[in-house]
Amino acid sequence: MSNVHLRRTQLEDLPFVTALERHPGNRDLIGQWSDAEHRAAIDSQDHREHWLIERDGQRAGYLIAYDCRAQDAGFYVKRILVSDKERGTGTAGLRAFLESKAALDGVSCVWLIVRDNNARAQAVYRKLGFERFDPAQEEARRFDTAAEPPHEGCFRMRRVKPSA
Repeated sequence: MSNVHLRRTQLEDLPFVTALERHPGNRDLIGQWSDAEHRAAIDSQDHREHWLIERDGQRAGYLIAYDCRAQDAGFYVKRILVSDKERGTGTAGLRAFLESKAALDGVSCVWLIVRDNNARAQAVYRKLGFERFDPAQEEARRFDTAAEPPHEGCFRMRRVKPSA
């Protein structure tokens, strides 16, 4: 059984993160950030969090999230990317992130944006309790302002924090 956990990304992890993001197999699937954008998230600027996903003690991926609690929009998972697909690393990393946020005050939900044609990711998110989320216009504006609106060909998925 492999051991997957999260730790805060450090500046010395940046070459791994950018090489993974800019790998030809990932470039068309995921947004591209400059080193400066990654450094800002690593430094927790603008309520961003940058997490390294480790598997068996080795760098295996990363996750970027925005703390949107001030806008009553929970946490937004901006990006999750792993080096070895189909091994459960991304699922375990996202599960660890969800568990780390579950007990925090003001976390009504965790949400993300997924492409319409990314059935594999949608299945993983559903397995973790996410459901399609198409908010009414006023609520959509709040989420858009807290993080970003879905681009064409994408939609939101949300996991609501269970009531105590």
